[in-house]
Amino acid sequence: MTRITLIGLATALFILAGCQREPIAPADGSVQSGEVLRQKPVITPAPQGDPLTRDELDRAVIGKLEAQNDFHWEWMDLRTLWSATQYNDHSVSIGYEPADVGDISEVINKIDIHSGAWKQVHDALIDLVLTTLNKNSARPLALQDILVEDDPVLPILTLKLTDKETITALYNLRNVRYIEPLDYWPAVGEDRSTSGCSASTYALSASDYSTITPNALLPWNFNNHTIPGAWTNAQGLGITVGVIDAGISSSQPLLGSDFNNGDSNVGRTVSTAYTYGTSAFTSCTHGTSMSSTATGPRNNSGATSGVAYKANLAFVRGANDVVLDESAERTGVKNALVQLSNNSSVRVISLSMGTPFSYGILSDGVNYAYGAGKLLFCAAGTSYSWTSWWGVIYPAAYSNSVAVTGVKESGSRCASCHDGSQVDLTICMERTGDSNRNSLALPASGTTPTYIGGSSIATSTAAGIAALVWSAHLTATRAQVLNCLTSTVQFYPTPNSSKGYGNINAQAAVNCALAL
Repeated sequence: MTRITLIGLATALFILAGCQREPIAPADGSVQSGEVLRQKPVITPAPQGDPLTRDELDRAVIGKLEAQNDFHWEWMDLRTLWSATQYNDHSVSIGYEPADVGDISEVINKIDIHSGAWKQVHDALIDLVLTTLNKNSARPLALQDILVEDDPVLPILTLKLTDKETITALYNLRNVRYIEPLDYWPAVGEDRSTSGCSASTYALSASDYSTITPNALLPWNFNNHTIPGAWTNAQGLGITVGVIDAGISSSQPLLGSDFNNGDSNVGRTVSTAYTYGTSAFTSCTHGTSMSSTATGPRNNSGATSGVAYKANLAFVRGANDVVLDESAERTGVKNALVQLSNNSSVRVISLSMGTPFSYGILSDGVNYAYGAGKLLFCAAGTSYSWTSWWGVIYPAAYSNSVAVTGVKESGSRCASCHDGSQVDLTICMERTGDSNRNSLALPASGTTPTYIGGSSIATSTAAGIAALVWSAHLTATRAQVLNCLTSTVQFYPTPNSSKGYGNINAQAAVNCALAL
């Protein structure tokens, strides 16, 4: 797998999209004793001298990414971590817990952070931060001066911090699960992206669709995954698919007032919400494409049909675009995961965004969704430049998500898709002879289909198929649904080294669910 370069990271625009689970210790704080905040056995001294320059910082971070083909802030020394807080918006995410609780990934959705030892740690951390910051301050700071987010559900505090002593004090606590510079992005990529938001203008080929009843268009690649055959027994009825993306069009009635058009007229529901910005509705076309592919109506308007055309849709805007390069985007996606996880009607979640850097808040969001019983599909990544690219990005790389990437009709990786050992499933979404002819989706307005490519559309297609499978057996467990998806595909039982179990067979997976 080709390693990323610093210039490559700056120029690559990618669509992105769980972590190894370990045995857990009690998560109710029962092991807590003595002081609320407890130091690590070995104390790391505060960094000496000035912080790294931006160039030095980027070389350290990208060097680690190149060496490991992966990146976690816990791998970096304290000076590098502190240096990263000096730039961009200074947001620092602090994952906390009672001392000696251990790995909480499997119980994070059951924790009550507002009581017991969890609240004690939360309050003590805030007191420690303010006391340390104000020790030699002429103008004392209050919490509202530095607070970015006090998560109401997850044990996470996000603060504006650059002070060396404060960051060192937090770094040395056994109560701190992680402390990470949440807004880090390389200086050479300082112009934050708007990637994936523009619709394709490539001329539509008549050979890339066919007309089906009642007057809908069937995208060419649905046949590659036996979706029409699966529709004989399952159409997604009774399942709600959650889509987290960069906004949805307010001018596409087939994802709004006309969601029950044609054969989809079964009383299904569509909802929109946002955890980023001030509205779910934006000019970014990406979320419209993902939502329409997963759940768009089998309509009588001459527009493309979605996969699970009788499923409900719960859309949440979690970011500005598909590259999670802002602290607010990473926080927005985490909050969208929590919001959809707390929606009992949602069973399947599609997330076609991400970042090459692992963040604790993203891992917490994924683990929360997993603990809530959701089947989460994430995009393995899509590059939008000439650069050769790296492997599977986050949150797709976490083991509690299902990583999906796209392939050509020939089975080779799509022109811009990422792959790697973390990939679980693939979707055929690109013509072998023309990388511009991809899957088809609803436009922001009107009915003429637009091409949409990359691992993004592969992910929303896979999520739609999962909804079909689950609707075939509504009482099936998540594990049973996932097993039906993975045990009926091309490489089962031995995953391919870079494509997982390979292309999904929707009809076989539905038949598997019917036989449960």
